[in-house]
Amino acid sequence: MFTELLFCKSKVFVHCSSKADDNIAGFLLITRDAQQTALEATVTWIPEKELEKSQINELMKADLQRASGSSKSRVKKDIVSQALYVAWAFSIKVSTIYSIQFRPPSPSGWWFGSVAIYSRNPQEQNSIPILFFHDNICPSTQEKQKQLSKSFDPFSGSDIYWGANDFRDALLDIADLKQTFVDPTMWLINATLDDLRNFSASDLKEKTQNVTGNKSSFQGSSLWSKIDEAKWNVLSKFADLTTKSTNRMATVFSQHPFVKFVDKHNNNPYVKQILTNPKVQEIQDDFDSAKIYLAKWALGVKEQAEKYQTTNGLDETYRRLLFNELGNDGEDVQLTDEELNVAMQRSHPLSRAKWDSFFDAEGRLSITVHEVKDYIFHGGVKDNDLRREIWLYLLEVFPWDSSIKERRVLEETMRDSYRINYKCRWEYRAPHSDEEEEAYWHDQVLRVEKDVKRNDRDIPLYKYNTENGKAVVEPEESPSRELQDHETWTVKNPHLQKLRSILLSYNVYNNDLGYVQGMCDLLSPIYYILEDEELSFWAFVSFMNRMERNFLRDQSGIRDQMLTLTDLCQLMLPKMSDHLAKCDSSNLFFCFRMLIVWFKREFEFDDVCSIWEVFLTDFYSSQFQLFFMLAILQKNSVPVMQNLDQFDQVLKFFNELKGSMDWSDLMIRSELLYVKFKKIMDVLERSTELNEYTLLSTEGNVINEAPASDTEGTSNNRTSLATDNLKQLLSKKIVVKREPARKKNSVK
Repeated sequence: MFTELLFCKSKVFVHCSSKADDNIAGFLLITRDAQQTALEATVTWIPEKELEKSQINELMKADLQRASGSSKSRVKKDIVSQALYVAWAFSIKVSTIYSIQFRPPSPSGWWFGSVAIYSRNPQEQNSIPILFFHDNICPSTQEKQKQLSKSFDPFSGSDIYWGANDFRDALLDIADLKQTFVDPTMWLINATLDDLRNFSASDLKEKTQNVTGNKSSFQGSSLWSKIDEAKWNVLSKFADLTTKSTNRMATVFSQHPFVKFVDKHNNNPYVKQILTNPKVQEIQDDFDSAKIYLAKWALGVKEQAEKYQTTNGLDETYRRLLFNELGNDGEDVQLTDEELNVAMQRSHPLSRAKWDSFFDAEGRLSITVHEVKDYIFHGGVKDNDLRREIWLYLLEVFPWDSSIKERRVLEETMRDSYRINYKCRWEYRAPHSDEEEEAYWHDQVLRVEKDVKRNDRDIPLYKYNTENGKAVVEPEESPSRELQDHETWTVKNPHLQKLRSILLSYNVYNNDLGYVQGMCDLLSPIYYILEDEELSFWAFVSFMNRMERNFLRDQSGIRDQMLTLTDLCQLMLPKMSDHLAKCDSSNLFFCFRMLIVWFKREFEFDDVCSIWEVFLTDFYSSQFQLFFMLAILQKNSVPVMQNLDQFDQVLKFFNELKGSMDWSDLMIRSELLYVKFKKIMDVLERSTELNEYTLLSTEGNVINEAPASDTEGTSNNRTSLATDNLKQLLSKKIVVKREPARKKNSVK
């Protein structure tokens, strides 16, 4: 019997003693049976002396083939099985390896490079010797070094090649390897998020600060930290200067005679009549524009400062900024260091190797759904190829507990159902006997086509209206002309055609709702990721299960969210809430567009995909989009409160945030706001229970009560703000609200 040979390296030694004569040469192999998953692959080391000459020749040939770039080969299974019965030999599953330490060789040749494998099983660990790579006598390593020397770049800064690099690269193909900050020679295999957090840079910084021995080795990094701190201090001073400047400029504007007159008599009917004069409006518009500019200027300085911190690795400075803005409630709720660490550590996106490691041989999830969602929520998905698979789970097309076989059957069923039950019903429909119903259908088709034609035309997938979806020379096919005259051209782009088909099929599926502007905005990223008409339809059906309430004809669903957001702002950002009330913006109308299509038009397309997959996890709440919106309000609260005081100014300011926001920073703030919100709600719940107990005790003539603490008094002041809408934010259950049955003439 044969097994697949994924890696082979000759002249890998075990040093049994300090004497060179005792060294044992052997082969380091990675093998996997055809039916096994990547994590069930086996790492084996076996001595040369235990192998037959034909077996040695076979492995040497495989080693050299890999050095020349040849594909995977096969090897007899009995070679691997021999390692179970030979002294010093070992065989270990990749899934049971916790970490591997790669110690490079001495550049001067004083010592060989070595690899130490650490097992998750303490008993197994004792049987795994340290492996030394004798590159000077390994044919494949020497061949690879010759190849690399021809293209050697002395200024590339890359590490010197040695034999274990090939071993590491082979493992990277089948497992998720992460280099630790604590020790760059240490690599974790399929590490959990807790492992990655424990080996984070912040831990390294803490460790270096605690070192009492040889401090000189850290003087260089300390010096650069101080330089970075100095740079940040300069930037902070600049921010202070701009704040003072905006205040000075605002004072100058406020001294304008017309402005003083309006501020003093703005409720006078005569003044209101004067304000309708075009010349007067022009002055007022200039004044409002100046104030909006000042607000955006102040925000821009803050954005640049935060971007400088993250780019230059000033995590501690950014951490202090977050704590100052969000962490200290000043009353009864504070964020902990651990909560800040978890929210900030978003640098471990889910990779293909890590995703594959979550499943067993039958394709069933071997860890909890919550653990998977933790990876997605805190790190996102590495690329669109992997998103294509993961989104089918997030959008509930595939059940999380399904096997490969079950998913194949389900996929085939869904494809047939889409074509037969929905697409065919509008493709081959006969005219309706009722003229008004027929007119309604044609109106729905026109609405769909109108939105499809202008959908995300800056994205390459949708950009060109040609039969193959690619650019052509003819100027009449340019997207700009199509957008200007979208009523007169026919959709040719195959991807736009599929968007049209999916939306019309959904109209058949959910005829009560019909098509509403904005639904194409929701479908576009789904199809962009999946590029599959049938699966995109069912993913869209699931997505609309939660998003339908945004498109109800009576707007009750989006109104409920706006009311909840208002309550949330009053609870979490009371100063901002009060200021918006003074600006006649307490209804947060400017948030409407952002919420209805989940910020689709405020961020770059790829960023929208990253934001949505976080929302779709329902990791903390099924309505986490409200906390993201709250983060936007919090981030912009200072410039708004310092510079804006009119409804139109606030509306214009937030509408012009499009394309200027850092979604990653906002997601960190969203998580911290939720954590803080949860703590406040817990305090309020305890306070309510305490009040109820006090009331019952009073009715029962119990008078020996302990006096309420200051914290309890503060909580009592907030109790009235803990509305039912806010309590619902603590739930992960999706909020579903359906359009009532469509009646004749209900949609015009």
